[in-house]
Amino acid sequence: MWLARVVYIVLGTILSGLVTLLFVSQTEETLQVHGARPATTAFGAAGALQFYVARTGNDANPGTSASAPWRTIQHAMSSATPGSTVNIMAGTYQERLTLNVSGTPGHPITFQPYNFDVPAGGCGGYTGVMCGGDRVVLDYSYLGTNTSTTPFFLISGKSYIGVQGLTFQNFTCTGAMQQGLRIDNGSSHVEFNYNKFVNLRNIHPVKDGTAALLAIYVWGPANNVTFHGNEMDSIWTNMSQVVTFESGASNIVEENDYIHDVDQIGIDAHGGSNNYTIRGNRLEYISIKREGTVWFNNPSVAIYNDGGNTGVIERNFIRFAGVGIEALSEPGQAATHDVTVRNNVVWDCQKGIVLGTWYSSTDGSMVSRINVWNNTFYGNAIGVVIRPMQSSTVTWKNNIFAGSATTYSNPLHWHPGTAGYNLYFGGGAGPGSNNVISDPVFVNASGGDFSLQARSPGVNAGDPNSPKNFIGLTDFTGHPRIAGARVDIGAYEAQ
Repeated sequence: MWLARVVYIVLGTILSGLVTLLFVSQTEETLQVHGARPATTAFGAAGALQFYVARTGNDANPGTSASAPWRTIQHAMSSATPGSTVNIMAGTYQERLTLNVSGTPGHPITFQPYNFDVPAGGCGGYTGVMCGGDRVVLDYSYLGTNTSTTPFFLISGKSYIGVQGLTFQNFTCTGAMQQGLRIDNGSSHVEFNYNKFVNLRNIHPVKDGTAALLAIYVWGPANNVTFHGNEMDSIWTNMSQVVTFESGASNIVEENDYIHDVDQIGIDAHGGSNNYTIRGNRLEYISIKREGTVWFNNPSVAIYNDGGNTGVIERNFIRFAGVGIEALSEPGQAATHDVTVRNNVVWDCQKGIVLGTWYSSTDGSMVSRINVWNNTFYGNAIGVVIRPMQSSTVTWKNNIFAGSATTYSNPLHWHPGTAGYNLYFGGGAGPGSNNVISDPVFVNASGGDFSLQARSPGVNAGDPNSPKNFIGLTDFTGHPRIAGARVDIGAYEAQ
């Protein structure tokens, strides 16, 4: 086990016109609009075979009608057939789950509440809107304090599965390698949408990294796994992380999720995980308690790349974290490379972004080709921290650093990489050419609206040669990334 490192705003067009869809392309630019999903095979397709589960049912029933439902979700997870939808009726279920069935291409198996529905304006995640349908809860308080390492939900070697609209809550455990949801053994084309994971806690008294809860764990070679519109609330990992992509997990999408009130890392692309996208999520109170103290005196990271590669971190909103975003390789990890960080907002964190290895003062060879473009860092104690890395391959441009106590920290006087066209205001300036040293003139910074007024000096002031693969096609709100003569500075493009 490795040792974990150390407001609500209107996001604009959030989840507008959302449809519930399964098995999307993991790389399509059309996924970049908040909540929009390209049309592919749908959950619960019309005419698909319907199964039913109810607390009053019987597993000896055929399960094919609401009047003769199965009794347990586990029975459904051992009996459902490709192309079917399992409709779970309201109630609290006390079941550890192991998925024993798979769908097929074009014929996924879907598990959802009875009458599940996504309203036109969207639901789940950080929207504050309840999804339609019965309330179905998997409650694990009946286990007491769990000491086994058995996950409460295991998907191993299964494919073409959708799970949506369920609540998993009240899992208490102690000791090492505790696990909540685990997806492993080459599982593929798995989606978890609009679910809640609430009050999952490792209560081991020792806080040294030897006891931990891996709340949501995707273990390679699992691939093509998507999390969309979920909420992860009040999770005590005990020096670990809430969502982990591990050991070469690939084509992972984490989007439009709401992760808050957790003790350590929010999302970790770890151990050679690759071709991932972390998009449009909201992360708050990550290792920082609401009363302002720090969990375990170890300020940790909201979005962490530790040995991951070939990833995109975009359009996330982060507030109250030890570190907003960090890309490195801890000792023993695979190299970190080809990570693009763009169009994010990081606000009120101890450190906005850290580039390079925190554990070394000399060796930067494990961190290369990191590109940080068009982000807005506001009100952080330190805006950007530079650490050892292959500086000649690192670029950071078109970013706003405003309202920080200290904008730029480079304690080792390491080469910072290629910087330029950044806007600095308050806390001193950073390096680079063609920078703007001026008030960015936000619409309403105190209210969390960091869009630019028309008179902002950041409008049309970004690098005129900004590569599209670094700045993306859309800004933080999903609007076109370039709306004027050239790209703006910061996460928002003035429209």
